[in-house]
Amino acid sequence: MQHPNFETHHPLQPDGEQEPGFDPLHNFNKNHSRGGLSYSESESTFLSYRKEWDDLFLNSNYLARIRQAGISGRLRSSRFRSVCWKLYLEVLPEDKSQWLNKTKELRSQYEKIKETHITNPRKAAGQQDLVVNNPLSQDEGSLWNKFFQDKELRGMIKQDVMRTFPEMRYFQDEAVRTKLTDILFCYARENELLLYKQGMHELLAPIVFVLHCDHQAFQHASETAYPSEEMLSLLNPMFHEHDAYAMFSQLMETAEPWFSSLEREVRRGKDEMLTSMPFARPQDSGPSVAIVTKVNRIQDQLVKKHDVELHMHVNRLEIAPQIYGIRWVRLLFGREFPLQDLLVVWDALFADSITLDLVDYVFVAMLLYIRDALIASNFQTCLGLLMHYPPIGDIHTLLHKALFLRDPKNNPRPANYQFQQNLDYYKTRGADLVNNTRASGKMAPLNINKVSSSLLSFGRKLIAPALSVGGSSGISPINSEVLSAPSPVTVGPHPQAEPLLSGHASLQTQTPPHSQHHRLLKSESMPVHLMTR
Repeated sequence: MQHPNFETHHPLQPDGEQEPGFDPLHNFNKNHSRGGLSYSESESTFLSYRKEWDDLFLNSNYLARIRQAGISGRLRSSRFRSVCWKLYLEVLPEDKSQWLNKTKELRSQYEKIKETHITNPRKAAGQQDLVVNNPLSQDEGSLWNKFFQDKELRGMIKQDVMRTFPEMRYFQDEAVRTKLTDILFCYARENELLLYKQGMHELLAPIVFVLHCDHQAFQHASETAYPSEEMLSLLNPMFHEHDAYAMFSQLMETAEPWFSSLEREVRRGKDEMLTSMPFARPQDSGPSVAIVTKVNRIQDQLVKKHDVELHMHVNRLEIAPQIYGIRWVRLLFGREFPLQDLLVVWDALFADSITLDLVDYVFVAMLLYIRDALIASNFQTCLGLLMHYPPIGDIHTLLHKALFLRDPKNNPRPANYQFQQNLDYYKTRGADLVNNTRASGKMAPLNINKVSSSLLSFGRKLIAPALSVGGSSGISPINSEVLSAPSPVTVGPHPQAEPLLSGHASLQTQTPPHSQHHRLLKSESMPVHLMTR
């Protein structure tokens, strides 16, 4: 029976009238218990929740404070990480008085986008000319024609979504998969020049997960007391999909050039224009100019500046940064770290700047962490290290290193840290990569210590080899452009070795190299095969 002094309306539906000065906490009978919690426990839960909110957002200089919290790794256990990310990504304005209106506006926009793009031609049957609107029509204006095109695009997206974080039960839920698919489909239809590219699902999934975690914490806290209007609005689980779309779209404002196969042209007196890259053949359409330029600059300028010996070594082995760096940058290191550590990395990347400038220095810090192992290794072992990045004991040290590399005057020198593990595992993984690429029949045999001069061609093939059905290996084509819906394939891990892609470990401690076969594949998709010149 409901206690007469406790509010009777559901905390997510704040339609009930309250008496002046009404406070559920102090009108809650101390002998009453709810959900197995005593009064004092319930009060403590909500007071702790409200205190964290106040500490983050009530200070007059709150945005600078939460930026520093994100950069220094203090959001790892936060129940408001998604709100911080919205502020970092400029989904929410700095002016808190505008939060509610901006949130309603963005959610309304997504409702309209979804209504526009997710259509059912049967519903419009009575409103359309049946000569045009029928399942056999090829007319561009036919809703059925659009329906079949949409079905192909959704099938391509769903194939990747099905392989997202396979080790996490949350992402196996059909409702979650539908949310991911709908968001990516709507984004593709709203951005017809870019559409959907492989890897986008791996940028969306952590956003969806962070929102889910904050919703869970909100629902738990709101069981014990009535939350504020801002909490009710920003953390309403009913708008999970809407908020994820807004955050993903803002992230893609920065990441879009890394996925696009279009180049930008700025014409005097005219708006920026997008034109197709002048590749001779669609199958040769590799990574965009922007991402190739970025990873080349990191290796040829930043690595050279901070470690000349390492730079000379990778150049001597002719290891192009495209081979490993495109995946690192496009997915914001999503396959190189367990999810809990990845979220800490994203805290820092987003908090630092919406332009994601810190990505370049995290990239260099990762190379410096394994620099001794790289310098001591030949081509195949280096390849194994770069494509199967080793576990890092303390992700905060890596981020401190990145900040120090960028600005040594204003950041303390981090403690020295080096990867000190047996290289046999990485030597074997590198040999597997080379052998499987050779076995694909798309390139001549390689001298593993001195590869051929046509390195870019090799790099493309290495990242997108043929995947055998049920085979033991394969590299997901994160730097290949998806031009059509690929055929379904089943990719399973080798029974005695880690799959060739570093997936996320479960949300526990990282596993040593000898047991890395427990780290599951996050995503595999059939690549676009690039022809030998």
